[in-house]
Amino acid sequence: MMADMTFVVDTKARGSEAYHRTATAEFSCAETRQSGDESKPNPLELLLGSLTGCMTVVLQIIAAERGWPNVEAEYHAEGALDPRGLMGDPNVAPFFHTITLQVRVTGVPDSQGPWLQQEVGRRCPVHRLMEAAGVHLNESWHVESR
Repeated sequence: MMADMTFVVDTKARGSEAYHRTATAEFSCAETRQSGDESKPNPLELLLGSLTGCMTVVLQIIAAERGWPNVEAEYHAEGALDPRGLMGDPNVAPFFHTITLQVRVTGVPDSQGPWLQQEVGRRCPVHRLMEAAGVHLNESWHVESR
């Protein structure tokens, strides 16, 4: 059995801005609707980036396993939520109800597209977490060998 992997983030918050530090990186986020710095992503944008970033890591793991040497991907992710939940309505979930993903992958045999989409979704921790939360992931994949 493999040992669990542990991830740590330390955060300092000031107003609507948060400053994060990991063992290898520092980053920040802010909510511009709450007077935050407009040059920083908001937490929900970071969540979408976490999804596509995690999918990228899983894609590269699969590519290495399959012997596909030059796999590249581009993503466009949009999340939609009902702001009433964020504003306190207990009858409305305060998280994304739908995420639309457009994925373009090159360097993979065309015939592997449907399998690859399913396998990335099955193995990606962030993807699975969103599915478990009931978020509808509407994915459109375009896979080509080059």
